[in-house]
Amino acid sequence: MLEGFVQQKKDILTVIEDIEALAKDEAGGETGNRLFAVKEQLISNSFNLVILGQFKRGKTTLINSLIGKEILPSSVVPLTSVVTILTFGKEIMCTVFMEDASKKEIHIEELPDYITERGNPKNIRGVRCARIEYPSPFLEQGMLLVDTPGVGSTFLHNTETTYEFLDHLDAALFLMSADVPISQVEKELLDTIKNSTQKIFFVLNKIDYLSPQEIEEIAAFNKQVLEEMGFTVHEILPISAREALKAKIVYNETQLLQSGLLNLEDALGRFLSSEKGRVILDTAISKVKRVISRILSQIAIEKKTLVASEEELEEKINTFQRLVTSLKQDRDDITYLLKGESDKLCLRVEEMLKVFEEKEVPAIKKCLQDFFEKNQDLHPTALRDDMQQIIKEEIIKGFDMFRKDIEGVISGSIQETFHRFTKRSNDIFHELRAAAEILFEVPMDQIEFSVELTRDNSFYYMVQEYTALTEEEVKSILRTFLPKSVSRKMVLHEMMERVSSEVSRNCGRVRSDLSAKIYKTIHYYSKQLKDLGNDLIKQIEQAIQKGQERRKAGSESIRTELALLTDKVKVLEENRGKLENTGNVMNMIDRENERCKMVKLKK
Repeated sequence: MLEGFVQQKKDILTVIEDIEALAKDEAGGETGNRLFAVKEQLISNSFNLVILGQFKRGKTTLINSLIGKEILPSSVVPLTSVVTILTFGKEIMCTVFMEDASKKEIHIEELPDYITERGNPKNIRGVRCARIEYPSPFLEQGMLLVDTPGVGSTFLHNTETTYEFLDHLDAALFLMSADVPISQVEKELLDTIKNSTQKIFFVLNKIDYLSPQEIEEIAAFNKQVLEEMGFTVHEILPISAREALKAKIVYNETQLLQSGLLNLEDALGRFLSSEKGRVILDTAISKVKRVISRILSQIAIEKKTLVASEEELEEKINTFQRLVTSLKQDRDDITYLLKGESDKLCLRVEEMLKVFEEKEVPAIKKCLQDFFEKNQDLHPTALRDDMQQIIKEEIIKGFDMFRKDIEGVISGSIQETFHRFTKRSNDIFHELRAAAEILFEVPMDQIEFSVELTRDNSFYYMVQEYTALTEEEVKSILRTFLPKSVSRKMVLHEMMERVSSEVSRNCGRVRSDLSAKIYKTIHYYSKQLKDLGNDLIKQIEQAIQKGQERRKAGSESIRTELALLTDKVKVLEENRGKLENTGNVMNMIDRENERCKMVKLKK
């Protein structure tokens, strides 16, 4: 098996070298960069195991438990804000890579200042990712552990950062929590990675909160949901990352066994020794074939540019430019319509809050009136304190109920809006691609426009603790000189007035918070929409530009270029065939291994 893996890897590297030689004069070097990344991974045998999940599922704690040391910072609030990669190194070394392409070496103790929400809020430092080299036997096998910010957290940029990294995963460890069923946010993330990797480990964390029966029940429920989504789930591994980390730190074997981490480590170990090589090769073949298809499309367009008459070429270029202009106009139109949708959503929030306020204020006032009548003997000062507490409790209760209602409405509206506009955007892109294919008689890449957004529609409200103002202090003093019955009525009147102001103040806070979230989410979508079709446009423009340059050089240059392009196509097609043959050989080996397993089971 190992010999076969080595030979197959060698075959893929040979194909990459051939394509690199063909693409070395490409403008921008995009193809070369993609091939270099695949080649580097094959040579180093590195493998990205990306830890994914909703926020506060215990991803960072799990990584620390696998390493056996609390090397990454964790917290009870959403903490990780930057992708952090752990790789093997003989000595501890920490490197921070910045968005401006610079990097800096830091001490491990400084890490929280760069990768956490507390130390680097909203990534104001401009960190792209952090890499930690650590002398762990687990990492020595070629595994790179990747810690990602949780999706659906309070912070939109955390969700964005996680989704941006999905293109780099080779296998995923999807972490769920035993104390809650699998959520819609988690299902959406799984849908995104379904076609990005052939291996997903499903892990159920925080089992120390539940009984064995409850663990079995929640695992069975999640398994059913996952299978309904189309996943093949052989097992869901139950663990307690927190207990496992404690056990490793103090070397408690019994506690470690009970944590379930050993079962997860065994599963990862089997994968590293057998499946890992296959996934690495499959991923490399898939990526290289996509590069080949892209180059072939560019060559075909360049050949059309070279052989077309001046009149035909001018017509094709003008038609293509009109298509691009139309695409950009469509994108602008959608962006404008999205702005209108966000205004509608905010107006809906306003209307729901108005209805809520109209119902909530009288309801709380009735509670105060009832309390006042049932406690006739209560001293005015005690009455005032108790009524303040009633206001606080009723506001919290009322806004909790309102939150559930409005979250459902806004979440549903946002999802419907983006589903509608994503469909429209894809229709527009497909029209451009189809028109370009007809125009240049060349097949183009099949891609879908998809933007994953935070589904966090929650908000925060606050019941302000009472601090007496000067006017109220005067009232309090005056009450001491008045009859008890009069003082009590003054307290009731004062608290009734406070209900209206307190509910109104919190409605304002909710309105502001929700509106900001709606506008931010739609702005993020619009920003991604601006890139729709740019890759395809760039691909076609580069090919046209290259063809035009050759035409200017004269007919002899055109003949030479056509012959060169024909040779390139031949080499590319041969290499694509080699990759397909390598894939077929791997499939044959898999089938033979499966047959041998079945024979052993029958015996």
